[in-house]
This record gives sequence, C-alpha cells and structure tokens, in this order.
Amino acid sequence: MIFLKNKEEIYSITAGTFLMAVGVNSFFESHNLVIGGASGLAILIASVVNSLFGLSLPMWLLFLAINIPLFSAGFLAMGLKKLKKSLFATIMLSFMLWVTAFIPLFETDLAIASVFGGIIEGLGLGLVLRTGFTTGGSDLLATILNLKFPSVSVSFLILVIDYIIIAAGFWEFGSLNAFYALVSVYIAVKVMDIVITGTGYAKAVYVISDKSEEIGRLIMEKFERGVTTLKGRGEYTKKEKNVILCVVAKKQVAPLKKFILAEDSKAFLIITDAAEVTGEGFSRK
Repeated sequence: MIFLKNKEEIYSITAGTFLMAVGVNSFFESHNLVIGGASGLAILIASVVNSLFGLSLPMWLLFLAINIPLFSAGFLAMGLKKLKKSLFATIMLSFMLWVTAFIPLFETDLAIASVFGGIIEGLGLGLVLRTGFTTGGSDLLATILNLKFPSVSVSFLILVIDYIIIAAGFWEFGSLNAFYALVSVYIAVKVMDIVITGTGYAKAVYVISDKSEEIGRLIMEKFERGVTTLKGRGEYTKKEKNVILCVVAKKQVAPLKKFILAEDSKAFLIITDAAEVTGEGFSRK
C-alpha cells in the first residue's frame, strides 16, 4: 500500500467504505432503491436474478463481479499505476459489503430509508473521495469511455451512466422507488459536498471604490481580516481602479457591507461564496 500517504487516508477510506456499505445493505437493497453506480447496478441484478432463478446473490459478490471487467478494461487502457487508488478502495468497499451484510436491516418506509440512506452514503463517499480515491463503478467506466470520446466530459458520462441505471431501477421496481432513489442521490451529493468542502463556507468580497485605500485599512482594523488590492480598469471610462479583495466569515458579511457603504455610498460590491479557504484566520485541513 505504498500509494497510501498516511494513516489518515487508511482510516478515512475504512470508515467511508464501511458507511457506504451500511447504506447499500441496510437501506438501499432492502428497500429496492437503485441509486446508480456499481452498487445500484448490483441491487438491480440481485433483484432480476432472484425473480428469474430464485437465487439470492450477496451484494459484495455482485459489486466485485461488476468491477472486475471494468478494472481489466481500465488496466488495458490506462495501466496499473492510475488504477491503484481505485483498486484499493473498491476492494475495501467489497469487503465492507460482506462485513455489513450481517447487520440487521432497518425496516422502515421508503421516505425514511431514502433520507437516512442518502445521508450515510454521502458521508461515506465524501470520506473516500476527499482522499483522492474512488470506488470504481461508474467513475471508472466514465474515465475509460472518456479516453475513447475525449470530447465528452467525464462528469457528463458519469451522469448518463447513473441515470441509465436509475432508469432501469424504475423499470424493475416502479416509479415510487425510482423517485425516492433520486431523493437519496440528491441528499448523498449534498452531504458528500459538505464532507469534502466543509460547512464553514466563507464569503469573498470584492469592492470597487474611489476610497479603496481608506476602506482597506479600516477593514483590517475593524474586522481583522487581510485585504488584497488588485489593479483594474473600467473599460467604459478607461480609468484605473483599485479592487479590494477580502475573505470574511458569513456572519461578518452584513456588518461589512453596511460599513463599506457608510464610507462610500457609491462603492460597487460583489459578494460570492468561497467554498474552501485555508490560511491565516481560517482553519487548515
């Protein structure tokens, strides 16, 4: 495991794949929620095989079986070096699917299962993805297809693949299950984003003002935030302008805006989200 940088990566992948496996075994499979990806395809195949042949195939085996041809194709297309991280996380998830198969099922209605399943799946996937690893499945297939069709983005291919799998779930389990599967996907994506980027969204504030020097100095004194002055030019007037850039916590936006406009009522402000900020005055990850 020389491609693992530190113990934190191992802990994050272990915890992440465990949570993902709980989501699949305890919520999605037991309630027939096909959420896309290799796990969603495994749920679909398990249902079809059970209906046709009366066999109950375990999720871990199906997940592994789906990924074996994908990794074989990936090896031929990209080589082992680019697949190491995905291979490790995929094996871990397959193992966790086996381990968590012994956890009692959560018997509840579709709405609750979709919400809790989405939260757990999002937590787990976020923990895995923030290490730079993936769990194969649609991500790997999309990457392989992108090599053949470079004009089509990987993210778009992932979306198409997942929607095809969800649509197949609609055909197998009906519209209600498909609807709640989409709810789970939406929740999982939102939770995953929070895990990866954090909840402490800051705001980036751009200020264009004739009193830029005075405003910048007072921001540093009153709000204790660093200020960067950028050089700009108005294309209509052709005049040089100073543009102040500062990053503040969300709770500081309202008083900062009030303060700036009090100093210069004609100031032009742009306030936008800064999803991740590291450095002095902000937490480091």
